[in-house]
Amino acid sequence: MTTQSAAISEIFSSLQGEGTHLGERHLFLRFEACHIHCEYCDELGKVGHDFDLLSVMESLKRLNRERGPHAYVSLTGGEPLLYHSFLKVLLPAMKEEGFRAYLETNGILWQALEQVIEWVDVVAMDVKPRSVTKERSFLREHRQFLCLARSRETFIKMVCSKEIDLSEFKELCEMIRRTSARTPLLLQPLSSDAEGHEDPELMRLLGELQSIGLAILEDVRIVPRLHKILGIR
Repeated sequence: MTTQSAAISEIFSSLQGEGTHLGERHLFLRFEACHIHCEYCDELGKVGHDFDLLSVMESLKRLNRERGPHAYVSLTGGEPLLYHSFLKVLLPAMKEEGFRAYLETNGILWQALEQVIEWVDVVAMDVKPRSVTKERSFLREHRQFLCLARSRETFIKMVCSKEIDLSEFKELCEMIRRTSARTPLLLQPLSSDAEGHEDPELMRLLGELQSIGLAILEDVRIVPRLHKILGIR
């Protein structure tokens, strides 16, 4: 990763399948690498190729002409903020062409966010329960990240499986309340048996989690993955 290039596995046009901008047409720019390995990740193994600024911008402009207009360019991954040096060049170039930046991130690398936030329009931030990811807790990093992200339009996504620890869920909700209480929290169902929304037991659990969350936060929603329901990319 340099200021001149980044490893990118996909550039494509589709509907936004997650979050508060569900159903909008977005351009997707998928970066290859990630620094954590959540047990449920379905993006592992997508090999990237080096793209320089010119090739990325040409791809975005071509797709926007052919499939647009698009509401945002969704920077996704992997973890886009691992490529913050490249983003410091790419994001201003996108702005000059009239593109708006929608950052999909695991909500951990707050120092990297600090370097690019001035060019970001929407932050789609994960909060990751260790009981679900099987990674360590990132509570401290999430708090720092949200303190920065709240200066932009921000929502929080939490992937929830039947293994989620209720005390950990409450702790994460309390962190959100103390840091940015009005930021929406979206619960996304994850099941090993089927796509999350097709698992009745999990959906009942998410209803309970929503009730618990709403006793702490102002806005807690259950939002399955639209692109999986529609069978699109």
